[in-house]
Amino acid sequence: MKALVLAAVLFAVNLHAQEITTGEIDGAKYMIAAPPEWQGKLVMIAHGYRAENEPLKADIEIDPRFAKPLLERGWAIASTSYRRNGWIIEDAILDLKALRDHVASSKGEVKRCILVGSSMGGLVGTLASEGAIDNLHGVVAIGAYLGNRETGAYYETLSWKPKVPILFLTNETELDHPSHYREKASVESTALWEVKRPGHCNVSAIERYNAVLAVDSWVDGTVPEQDRDKDGTVRPPARESTATKVEGGLAGKITFVSASFGNLSSNLVSADLDTLGLKVGDKVIVKGGTQLEATVALYHTDVEEGKAAVYVTPDGWVAIVINSGNAAEALQVKNGDRVTLSPAPKEEPKEEPKAEPSEGQ
Repeated sequence: MKALVLAAVLFAVNLHAQEITTGEIDGAKYMIAAPPEWQGKLVMIAHGYRAENEPLKADIEIDPRFAKPLLERGWAIASTSYRRNGWIIEDAILDLKALRDHVASSKGEVKRCILVGSSMGGLVGTLASEGAIDNLHGVVAIGAYLGNRETGAYYETLSWKPKVPILFLTNETELDHPSHYREKASVESTALWEVKRPGHCNVSAIERYNAVLAVDSWVDGTVPEQDRDKDGTVRPPARESTATKVEGGLAGKITFVSASFGNLSSNLVSADLDTLGLKVGDKVIVKGGTQLEATVALYHTDVEEGKAAVYVTPDGWVAIVINSGNAAEALQVKNGDRVTLSPAPKEEPKEEPKAEPSEGQ
């Protein structure tokens, strides 16, 4: 294993200096965020499937409802890009092992390690809970897809025997795989928290944070007897609008661009949709460098492939996403750019042609 440290910088999070280290191990990029005087607790992030032609990226978003409170509690957070993109379960496991070993060798003993995996990363986390990664203490599997991507059958190396606690955090529309796993593995070693909103990995930062704390307590012996099957939903916060009025609509800015899919998050909020009189099913014009028409939805898969959706994320922000497309490219915007929303013009109802009078009338 060859590790190359590329950078180490300090930045402030609520006056607490955090060390951010980036580098590369065997071709896999990594990023580690650690608090001062780290005490050995580590959260590792296992990301989901990314298209093979996308750039390798391991950045951790230090958001105020997941990463930031974990850092303030003394946890370190580490993420890997994996050595390549695609459907790469075994390589992902090797890269997560290497990342954990690198944290131990560079920062000190890892006394507690919880893996948080999403989608394909949820399968990686499930296999890790069964022993694929040693010295692991617990797993949070978000929107876990437990199948073989080519055959659709359950992944062939699943043993259905987790050795450490695993908590499935899953949207209401994707309960099949984690429910089946619990039936085969027994509920004693698993938990299933349903998030009552549609989508895939459509969970908020605080829902992920709550799941990590629950697994941490479980490792310490506080078994969630009553909480193994739980409504894990946390309602989005009621955020105040900071939008600017423009002719016919409201303007905000792009705050996050998904490198893998081009999904956009903005600083527009649910109240802004209300101000514009928009409700689920309505059409909206979104303007950036160019413009497109979108549908107000609960989630981006509520619209046809290739179509755009505008919806409120679990964290309370307005997202702009093209189902199976790239909204950033379509709108020609990047992080920090201005974006505006305005109701689409209503289509005038077409008049039915008057019937020609028949003979004899």
